[in-house]
Amino acid sequence: MSKKVLVTGSSTGIGRSTALRLAERGWHVFAGVRKQADADALVAEAGGALEPLLLDVAREDSIAAALEHIHGAGDGTLDALVNNAGVYIGGPLELMEPKQVHQTFAVNVTGLLLLTQACLPLLRASRGRIVNISSISGLIAMPGVSVYAASKHAVEAITDSLRLELSPFGIKVVAVEPGGVKTPIWDKGAQRDEAAREDAAKSALRELYAPLVRLLEKLNAKPGGLPPEALAEVVTEALEDSNPKNRYLVGKDAKALKLLTRLPDGLRDRAIASKIW
Repeated sequence: MSKKVLVTGSSTGIGRSTALRLAERGWHVFAGVRKQADADALVAEAGGALEPLLLDVAREDSIAAALEHIHGAGDGTLDALVNNAGVYIGGPLELMEPKQVHQTFAVNVTGLLLLTQACLPLLRASRGRIVNISSISGLIAMPGVSVYAASKHAVEAITDSLRLELSPFGIKVVAVEPGGVKTPIWDKGAQRDEAAREDAAKSALRELYAPLVRLLEKLNAKPGGLPPEALAEVVTEALEDSNPKNRYLVGKDAKALKLLTRLPDGLRDRAIASKIW
């Protein structure tokens, strides 16, 4: 019997590549997507057992429906959960809309917590595994991404807490911490940047933060980083290794930024500010 895994945010990027990779390796993959068109595309491309699930982690009723489906599928077991679904909304805090703050935490934090909670009885029965997709922003918070970084710092805290909390049941909890990854999340950021430039009401505010805004727009327009397939390989290792690491820091940029955390606050702040202002 194939092991079963639920991968959230499987429509694009890391989640899509992970779902396809795990199906290729013989896992039975429940691939969480929000649109039927994405579900159809995944099934068409999958080389193994991939079963799409319409799942919006920001909605409790959607989580409940997904778990009901998993319970009713085959032998009703679940061996692993990959919490990948996430949103990136960057920008100076003063320029962000309240709904953007709420959305970031609803998906990246609350949704992750509630879905994990719902899956725990199944994961406890299988002595399964949880892989949380964090970010280098969960380790060091750069200016202009306070909301996103706060959400990923929360993912780090959740991972550390649950690693100990669930250890008596044989459940291993792992964080994957990528730097830049070439995914559509940046295209969405560029689209938001374009819309923000047309917001006359905030033009004066944007001018106050002009150097930082220009830097963020540049990063959104021409993102670098690893292909999502490289992250899929790391997630696969975190799931299949009998003795996984607690965390996987991925990418040269992530490892370089991690070095900044060793500096005293004042020195680190000056180093970062010198690149912006």
